Amino acid sequence: MFIGCSRGLGAMMAGLSLAICADFAAQAQTAQTAQPARLAQPQTTPRPDQPVAAEVDWEAVRADVAQSQSVGRLTAARAVSFPVLPRNLEAGQPIETEVPILTPGTAVLEFERQADVLLFARGDFYTLVIQGEGVIIEVFGTRLAHAQVEDARTARFLRGSGPEGYRTTRTRSGRELTFNRYNVAYSITLECDAPEQDVRCVEPEYGERLMQSLQVMPGTRGREGAG
Repeated sequence: MFIGCSRGLGAMMAGLSLAICADFAAQAQTAQTAQPARLAQPQTTPRPDQPVAAEVDWEAVRADVAQSQSVGRLTAARAVSFPVLPRNLEAGQPIETEVPILTPGTAVLEFERQADVLLFARGDFYTLVIQGEGVIIEVFGTRLAHAQVEDARTARFLRGSGPEGYRTTRTRSGRELTFNRYNVAYSITLECDAPEQDVRCVEPEYGERLMQSLQVMPGTRGREGAG
């Protein structure tokens, strides 16, 4: 079921794993002159058959959750951003996974009807599948690195831009955004019924709004307690 619901999962994991390794490589090159890097450097060289798991920054996760809750309490006039929640997860049910589950806000979807949402969590990675009104949105996160970046040019490309290594690209079926947060590599994949005409896939703004609305899903391991 999990593989069937995520059509590009294999390629996505490979690309995101390389992105993690690109951050590891950047740290090694700047360790003597820069401040301590946010991403933990792996202890062994990652291989396809022996991936390396990054250490999740659960302290940063809890800090972001606390800040979000504080802003919500102090700003009465602020519109509440309700998270997208999967129908295959009961209220209050803990999510047994080793990565923070990020989910977008419902308003940002801009759907007229309720979206069909499913969560597939598997230890070191997860996929959140959101379907409705001509588009499939997949939010994927992994802390596993499966391969080592071989050259500096590839590492620079995979690092993207900004502190989170943001990068957006067009695909045959829509658009993909990738970034790093909490020592985890994330992606948002858009698959449109009409990828050449649907502005959500043609232009980057819709995906960027989804990314900006991401919040830690209630029930995520380490969200408010010890990681």
